[in-house]
Amino acid sequence: MSAELLRAAERADICTAANAVGTGLRAEYFSGTDLRGTAQVVRVDEVVDFDGAVQWPAGTSAPAAASVRWSGWIKAPLSGKYRFHADAPHMRVLVARKVVAGEGATAGELVELAAGRFYPVEVVVSQLPTADQRIRLEWTAPHGARYVVPKALLNPPTETVAAPRV
Repeated sequence: MSAELLRAAERADICTAANAVGTGLRAEYFSGTDLRGTAQVVRVDEVVDFDGAVQWPAGTSAPAAASVRWSGWIKAPLSGKYRFHADAPHMRVLVARKVVAGEGATAGELVELAAGRFYPVEVVVSQLPTADQRIRLEWTAPHGARYVVPKALLNPPTETVAAPRV
């Protein structure tokens, strides 16, 4: 298969039923800043995509969330260089245990990912904003489009992930 046909096949397989196994990332919400103390709420968030202050789930009587950590696995739909974005204050994104966006990252850092492989991912907001602020796990894919990483490409850390198709 030519390289051009292979790239076209990769682009067509970004979020199809064949790879839509993702359920989201494990979210741990803390009442203290900097992830201090025990997580008050632990759940799976399908995507990291919040506009405004992060709220506790309905019916929860915990103190206001002050920090949050999302963790799990991210699957690259295409091979190539990705740029992750951390636009909220006090936010950082780690891929394969390396800070790639936000606090502590080199500006504009690119991460080489292989199609179909799963990489450990962690998104930390050490101090949640109290006013409207976008908190999103976004990347710019190798083809240049910037978007929120979809549920189909995210898995919590406790979930068994199937091997990529050969």
